[in-house]
Amino acid sequence: MARVGLHPHTRRALTGYALIAPAMLVTTAFLLVPMALSAYWSLTTYNGITAPTWVGLHNYVALFQDPRFLRSLSNTVAFVILGMTIGPALGLCAALLLNERIHGRAFFRTAIFLPVTTSLVVVATVWKMLLNDQGIVNAVLSFFGLSGHAWLADPSTALYAVILVSVWQGLGFEAVVFLAALQSIPHDLYDAARVDGANSWRRFRHVTLPGLRPTLLFVFVIGIIGSFQVFDQMFVMTQGGPVGSTETIVYYLIDRFQALELGRASAVAYILLAILATLSAIQFRLFEERS
Repeated sequence: MARVGLHPHTRRALTGYALIAPAMLVTTAFLLVPMALSAYWSLTTYNGITAPTWVGLHNYVALFQDPRFLRSLSNTVAFVILGMTIGPALGLCAALLLNERIHGRAFFRTAIFLPVTTSLVVVATVWKMLLNDQGIVNAVLSFFGLSGHAWLADPSTALYAVILVSVWQGLGFEAVVFLAALQSIPHDLYDAARVDGANSWRRFRHVTLPGLRPTLLFVFVIGIIGSFQVFDQMFVMTQGGPVGSTETIVYYLIDRFQALELGRASAVAYILLAILATLSAIQFRLFEERS
């Protein structure tokens, strides 16, 4: 009797499914199932102890009527706008400088990337000491005859101080990414632009920026997602204060979980997911149109 075997294409497909099965099981167990549970909880009143009570969209409506949530949302938006305006701009400038043939270039590349390798908690702790009333920043200002300031205790400056620390800590990552992209642009394009009489600004506008378009998309998508999820700096430096001036969406979300308001916290998580998905889609569409 003839032996019936599997078709080669079927065998290859089964081999592929067997290889990805462990990853899919882990993803399902630790990502997809929790996401589904969180989506259900967001439509209920649930404290993790008693059975959930179905309330529909009440949690979402209540959030947009909660002044504390709206303040945390506005703080997060300000953090994203300022951080993703200043950070990439400084990172690109640093990359352009580090791409030139200057003495000590390897040292400067290492120095600018060093903060990225340091824990966010460590960076926030160091800057908290630098910015306190008796810190080095105020001591330097006093040395030059300027008055110090309670940078982290003043609601009008606390958020900007945290943004400054975040920009400083992430500058090296953006600079290294832009530097790698700059070095991948063919030099022939610059030579052709010089032959055509293009000055430095025109070479930057018509050669460098188009060559950096995929990198710009990567930096902004990753940066905006990370900025909307900011938590460590606020937790270490200000505890969300003073008077909520540095409380962000994720800080509010974790506070709701700690208060056992799991339904409200899950709703916050899905609002954050919707914001990030929408912004990412808009960025991809804009860069595709410009391409």
